[in-house]
Amino acid sequence: MKRFALIVFLLLAACASVPEQTIDKAKMAEGYFMKGLSHVQQQNYELASVEFNRSIQTDSNFKQSYYMLGVISDQRGQYDAAVDYFKEALDRDSNYAEAYNALGVTYSRQQKWKDALKAYKKALENKLYPTPHVVYLNIGRLYRDQKDYDKAVEAYGEAKRHANQDFIIYELGSTLLDAGRVKEAIKEFREGVIMSPQNANIRLSLGIALLKDGNKKSAMEEFRKAGELAPNSAAALQAKDYIKTLR
Repeated sequence: MKRFALIVFLLLAACASVPEQTIDKAKMAEGYFMKGLSHVQQQNYELASVEFNRSIQTDSNFKQSYYMLGVISDQRGQYDAAVDYFKEALDRDSNYAEAYNALGVTYSRQQKWKDALKAYKKALENKLYPTPHVVYLNIGRLYRDQKDYDKAVEAYGEAKRHANQDFIIYELGSTLLDAGRVKEAIKEFREGVIMSPQNANIRLSLGIALLKDGNKKSAMEEFRKAGELAPNSAAALQAKDYIKTLR
């Protein structure tokens, strides 16, 4: 209790020592940032960029606005600008795990694998980061892009350990299939089907894995199910091609 009271006192003292103008600037910067986010939700990135820039012009230490400008630049394919914005955010907060993760993604798009991996590892150093599975997922993709399937499987396994979700299982199973570890892939895809029975992509992938394992009958069942679940999807079209070929 005494420790809590001390923290509150220090916070109050810090606030008291900050000029009112500085507090107003921080609030204004946050307001511009929130307006920017609303534009992002509407996919109006031009207006969003204007608001984020207003935010950092008002308060040059508002890290979230640098981060979002980096995200927008990355989506536009302006990778050098994205890297600069993420680094600006990290200059304001060296523990900003989201910025490290995003920086890793941008480096990966540029195939700067060593820089990307370094950024991802920095993100994972923050033990308070609430979504480490996202970083491990990105590490898995990094290794998969380089066809280093064993390391990719290891990273996806860590992602699954932190958050057992169908999209992680799908990528893990797909990587196992790429690595020729068919029976392990089938096991993952079956788990994915139990977790998300309406997922046509997992059904399709399970069918492909079963076919590679020599189980044509079960594969056909999964292909038919994939077609039924999402009739107009790419997964359904691929499933129909398999059915035609196998008949």
